[in-house]
Amino acid sequence: MAKMSARAQIKKTRNKRNNDKIDKAMNDIKKIGVISCCLVAVLLVVSIFIDPKESYSAGFLKKLPDSFYSGMTTEKQSLISDITLPREFYGTDGNERLSYIYCMDHRLGMIGATQEDPSLKHLYEKGSSVKSEFSLENTGRSASYNGLIYILQNDSITGDGAKDYYLTQLAVWWYIDRANGFDDTKNYTSYDLATATTSEENKYDGRGDYAFYNNLSAADKAAIKADTTYGKYVVNLVDGAVANQNNYNDDLGSQDINVDTSKVTYTINNDYLETSVIKPTSTNSTFESYSIQINNSVGTVEILDENNNPISANNISADQGFKLRVPASEVQKESFKANITITGSFANLYDANVYNPNPPNHEARQLQRALLGLIESPTAPTTIDLKAPTIDVPDTGSNSFLIYGIGTLIIVVGIVLIVVAKRPNNAKKK
Repeated sequence: MAKMSARAQIKKTRNKRNNDKIDKAMNDIKKIGVISCCLVAVLLVVSIFIDPKESYSAGFLKKLPDSFYSGMTTEKQSLISDITLPREFYGTDGNERLSYIYCMDHRLGMIGATQEDPSLKHLYEKGSSVKSEFSLENTGRSASYNGLIYILQNDSITGDGAKDYYLTQLAVWWYIDRANGFDDTKNYTSYDLATATTSEENKYDGRGDYAFYNNLSAADKAAIKADTTYGKYVVNLVDGAVANQNNYNDDLGSQDINVDTSKVTYTINNDYLETSVIKPTSTNSTFESYSIQINNSVGTVEILDENNNPISANNISADQGFKLRVPASEVQKESFKANITITGSFANLYDANVYNPNPPNHEARQLQRALLGLIESPTAPTTIDLKAPTIDVPDTGSNSFLIYGIGTLIIVVGIVLIVVAKRPNNAKKK
C-alpha cells in the first residue's frame, strides 16, 4: 500500500508539474496577446496623427480653373548644383489645393502665399493653350510649347512630390529654351538669338534674381548633365518633350456614335431570339471603346460578343460588335423591343494652359507665367430603339410535350410490333 501511495504521489507530482507548465505557457501566451494588442493600438493612434506624405504633382486636372491663387513654401531645396527653388510652388482654388504649378520665365519673379505671410498670394488667370503660338518679343519669331504636355505626363519620377516638382521645373525651363531656339551651350540677354554669349557673368541682377533670357544657363545645363543622381531624369524629360512635341491632337474634334438599325436582323429558335451583330461607328478617328446601357426591353436581355459569348457592357473595344439575346419564352406574346444607350469613349486629349499673373507684377517685380495641365476624356452617347418584326414564336412548352408524346407513342408501337412479330414463332414451337 505504501508502495502504491508513493507511486500515486509521484504521479500526482508529475501531473502538477505538467499543469504548472501548461499554466505558465498560457500566461505567456496571454502576455504576448496583450503586448500585441497594445502595439497595434499604438500604431493606430500614431497613424491618426501622422499624415502620409501628400503629392501634388501637377499631372492633369479634369477641368482647368479660370483663375487660381499662388502659394509657396519659404523652405528651399537644391538637388543639383546651386540651382535653388522653393520646395513647393502650387495653386489654390479657394481653400482647395489644386496641384504644383510650374513657372515658364526663370528671369521673372516667383511669388505666392506662405504660412508666414498669406498676403503674398497672387492671382493667376487662364491664358492660351501651350499649343498656341507665342510671340518672342522684338524678334518677329514665335514658339509653341506642345512638348510641355509630355513633361507633365511624365512628372512622377522619384515618388517624392517635392523632388519631382524640382526636377520637372528644371525640365520645363530647359524645354522652353529649346523651343525658343536657344543653344544649350550659350546664354542670351534677350530673345534675339544674336545676343548669345558664353559668359556666365551678370547671371544674376542686383536683386539676386536670375537675369538671362534662357531659363537655365549653359553652366546650369552642364551641371544637370553631369549630375549622376538626378540629372538624367531632367535630361530624359527634355529629350522626350522634343521628340514627342508633335504627337498631340490640335483639338477634340466632333464626337459622334452611329448605329444603322435598318441593318439589324433577328433570328429565333426554340430557345432564344437573337439580333445580328451590331457595330457602332464614329466619324472621329479617336473612337476607342463604348459601353451599353439597356434602358427598357421586352424580355431579359443578354449582351454577347460576335461569337455568342457573354460580355461586360462596360468596356467594348471600338473594333468589336455585339449582339442582344433574349429567351424565346419571354417574347411569345409580343415582338421583341429594346431601348438602349450606347456611349462612345474617345482618346484622351492632353493639353496644358499658360496662366498669366494679374497684375503682371508685384512691387515693381514682373512675375512669371505659370503652367497647369488638362486631361479631357470625351464621350458621346446615342440612344436607339430596336424592334423585331412580328415573329410567330414557337411555343417551346407545347413543342416539348408534343415531342415527348410522339416519342412515347413510337416506343409503344415498337414494343407491340416486336411482340406481334414473335408470337407466330412461339406458336410453332409448341
